[in-house]
Amino acid sequence: MAFSVENKRTLITGGTSGIGYAVAKRFAENGANVIISGRRDTGAEIAIGIGARFVRADMMIDADIEALVNTSVDMLGGLDVVVNNAGIAESNGGIEKSKPAEYEDQTSVNMHAAYRILQLVPRHMPAGGSIINTASISGTWGEPNLAIYGATKAALLSLTKSAALDLAARNIRVNAVNPGYIYSEIWSHGAPDDLSRVIVPMGRIGEADEAAAPYHFLASDDASYVTGTSITVDGGLTTGPSVASMKMMRNGA
Repeated sequence: MAFSVENKRTLITGGTSGIGYAVAKRFAENGANVIISGRRDTGAEIAIGIGARFVRADMMIDADIEALVNTSVDMLGGLDVVVNNAGIAESNGGIEKSKPAEYEDQTSVNMHAAYRILQLVPRHMPAGGSIINTASISGTWGEPNLAIYGATKAALLSLTKSAALDLAARNIRVNAVNPGYIYSEIWSHGAPDDLSRVIVPMGRIGEADEAAAPYHFLASDDASYVTGTSITVDGGLTTGPSVASMKMMRNGA
C-alpha cells in the first residue's frame, strides 16, 4: 500500500483539534498506533473517538514536554513518527500593538517546545523514523498583524533544516508542512472567507483533511529519501496573485 503508516508508533502534539486532529484521525484510520497530546483533559474523549490514546501536556511547561515524550515511549515502546504540531497564534494588531506576553507565549510553544521535542525524541526513534514539524506560510513571507507568529514559524523552518542535517546519518528524517489558509482554530487570525476566495488562486479555503495528506506521505517509508524540506499546502497562495485578484486590480475594484 502506498504511503503506509500501518503500525507506525506515532505521537502528535496538539492533536485534539484542527490540522493535528485531522492528521491523527487519518493515521489511526490507516493503522498507526497514535498518541495525541493536548492541554485539556477532554482530549481523552477525543482520542477515544478516533481510536487513539491521549496524554495531557502543556507545551509551555518544560517538565510536561519531557513527561509527554517519556510517557509516549513507555506506552508505545518507542516512536517511529512524531508530528510537532502544537502551536498558537495571538494577535491584537500590528507590531506596535503587540504585547511581550504574546511574544513569550508564541515563542514558548511554536519554537521552544518544538526544539525540545526535536532534542528529546531521536534517542527513542529507530532508523527510518520521521519527525514532521507544522510550520506555516506565515514563516515564508510577511503578513500584517502576524509578525511574532510568522517569526516563530520561520525559525521552525530553519530548525527543520538544521535538525535534518544533524539526524541524517542516523536515517531519521525531519521535514515540515506549511499550511496556508486552512479551516482550524488558528483560522480566526486569517483573512475573511470572502476575501480568501479572491486572493487564493484555487478560490477557496482549504480543509484540515487536505492539509493532513502531506503528513501521511512524509510519515511513510515512501518518503525515505525526503528530508530537510517543507511541503506547502495553500491552494497556490504563495505562488503568486490569483486570476480573480488580478481582474479586480485591472478593474479598479
